[in-house]
Amino acid sequence: MRWIRLLIPMLFARFRSRLNIEDTSTLEFRVWLTDVDATIMNHAAMMTVFEAGRLDFMVRMGFFQLARQQKWYFPNSGMHVQFFRPLKLFQKATVNTRVLHIGEEFIYAEQWITRQGKEVAVCVSQTKVKKERADVNTGEIAALLNLDELPRDKTRAVEAYEKNNAVFKERLRG
Repeated sequence: MRWIRLLIPMLFARFRSRLNIEDTSTLEFRVWLTDVDATIMNHAAMMTVFEAGRLDFMVRMGFFQLARQQKWYFPNSGMHVQFFRPLKLFQKATVNTRVLHIGEEFIYAEQWITRQGKEVAVCVSQTKVKKERADVNTGEIAALLNLDELPRDKTRAVEAYEKNNAVFKERLRG
């Protein structure tokens, strides 16, 4: 059933206003019966909502169509998620998505879920664009999307993500 949560925003994003790289996508959703464990939305369902938010942003920005034309795919290289409070069955909430930073290799997105003005969860995702086995340079993406300026300044969230990710990788390999 989670694929429906991804399909609906992809279809309706085409009819919503176009976004620029510095804009924030806002997508409302409701907690479905299939999203809950006992009485609260489980973390896997929240990750699907984050994915739906990123898809909404990519479609509305024109990246998704370009990726299909170029035969690119965009796997998440990593994510850091912090959950603050639960969502209960049938509650409405909003997922917001924006691009934090674009480096030569990775694109970082920041997302947050809110309900009635309170943060439910936040997420920083690191994504790489690939064609077959090769990485696609973000400069090429920017040129094809006619983007003049990219968010190149690293935010504290991106720096913290990279630092924590390096420690995590070292520990796994150690």
